[in-house]
Amino acid sequence: MATKRTSGHSYGFRHKSRKVMTKKAPRGVSFLLREYHEGEQALVIIDPRQHKGLPHRRYHGKVGKIINVGRRAVTLHVKLGNKTKTLITRFDHIKPFGV
Repeated sequence: MATKRTSGHSYGFRHKSRKVMTKKAPRGVSFLLREYHEGEQALVIIDPRQHKGLPHRRYHGKVGKIINVGRRAVTLHVKLGNKTKTLITRFDHIKPFGV
């Protein structure tokens, strides 16, 4: 009889997000040169190379409306089900919607 696998936080998170958080190509700096303005829409795309300001994997692929733009991060309103969530993330993890 086989032993049961552990189901702690670490195992579940790494197992479920392994596919989402894989990128092999080197990243340029063009994402830092983009200008975002309040009221625009942005697409949340998780970049595993930057762990700071990393949104939860449930927001990957979601579109949000930019509410506030700071020096290193932006604040988005993302619709999740029937609720609107406020998401604070870095520029590494977003890109303009429709570009």
